[in-house]
Amino acid sequence: MSLKGGTGLEVRTVRAELLTREAFAPFGEVLGLEGLERLPIDIYGDRIDVYRPGVFESDQPVEFLLTRNRLREFRVHFLERHVELTQTFVPLAGHPFILAVAPPDCREEDGIPALDEVHAFFVPGDVAVNLHRGTWHEPPFPLVDGALTLYTSHRALTQGLQSELDERGGIHKLDVEKRNITERRGVVLRIELP
Repeated sequence: MSLKGGTGLEVRTVRAELLTREAFAPFGEVLGLEGLERLPIDIYGDRIDVYRPGVFESDQPVEFLLTRNRLREFRVHFLERHVELTQTFVPLAGHPFILAVAPPDCREEDGIPALDEVHAFFVPGDVAVNLHRGTWHEPPFPLVDGALTLYTSHRALTQGLQSELDERGGIHKLDVEKRNITERRGVVLRIELP
């Protein structure tokens, strides 16, 4: 959907979808028990069930970032991507979130994903998502104020995000490509909840 906002900027809306393995496959993996086969590891008998929900990759030593996410407008300001790891977002305390993504190989316009390539997903609090390398995304939008989320990262990614924005509202440092949608396209991209 496309409208003109009060600022004269075009406003587009992407409707958040319910998360399924199939719908999310172009962007990454859903990390949850549904549909997984239990591995035949019985060291502790029936006390620990082991599953292999996804594969994490990183070209550099991994670090974990614990984030406290405050409620914010459901507007995609930036899309970013990382090519040196498969970034994972793990909700803690059962807090769901909305995640905006575009495929790693999507069509680009003015250095950002074409807006019709951007999708949004409702991620329930009992699963995590592991993004493919290069998947464009905005950090999770919490649905609960103060929601805790664990992110996988590595030092170059974290240091890159500590950089200042350039003249077009972006960052191109280390393993971070972060681009401002409104600065590049003159569009406000909003997420509509399911």
